[in-house]
Amino acid sequence: MPGLLQRTLTLVTLSSLTAMASAANLYKVEMLVFANQNGIGVNEEYWPDIAPADVSGAVFPRSWDGYPLQAFEELPRNDLRLSADASRLARSSEYKVLYHSGWLQSIGSKSQARPVRIKASTEGYELDGSISIYRNRFLHAQPSLQLSSHGSMQQTLSETDSSDRYSPAAWLLQDARRMRSNEIHYIDHPHMGVLLIIRPVGN
Repeated sequence: MPGLLQRTLTLVTLSSLTAMASAANLYKVEMLVFANQNGIGVNEEYWPDIAPADVSGAVFPRSWDGYPLQAFEELPRNDLRLSADASRLARSSEYKVLYHSGWLQSIGSKSQARPVRIKASTEGYELDGSISIYRNRFLHAQPSLQLSSHGSMQQTLSETDSSDRYSPAAWLLQDARRMRSNEIHYIDHPHMGVLLIIRPVGN
């Protein structure tokens, strides 16, 4: 009997430690993507043709269906920290909010990272791509996002610019950013921007 009790206590302890370790790897990821509509840098830079976004293996976050949250499930709107930033951007004529969402995920090594699909369609724009997040000594985020216009931007440029400058209808943002948890990070691009915050579960 003492041996059975000891084995039971050991199993309970191991289960608790496993649950604690899993919880320590869980993070809330929130991402806000917006288009820069003021045209700065469009004619001054050369943008080559780009292939369609590689989203192989990327997973869409599931819609929130109540607590407890599951891995790759969207956060409820009242758990988002960038809502005020999204509202300010939405009120500006220079920017257009394309995507704003958050989700729960475990974050481990780079080899374990599973990309999350980022996709949105709004008036004038299409956004598609993914973001991979992993942890080494620090958190790291690797977004790969393709922004496409619905043709209006390229048509306007063609009508107003008679030179041989290249006027693309699609742009690519690729970055690798070291991050700190609970801090808002800004990733810049001439045609778009990304606000990103990663919070440990419990924050």
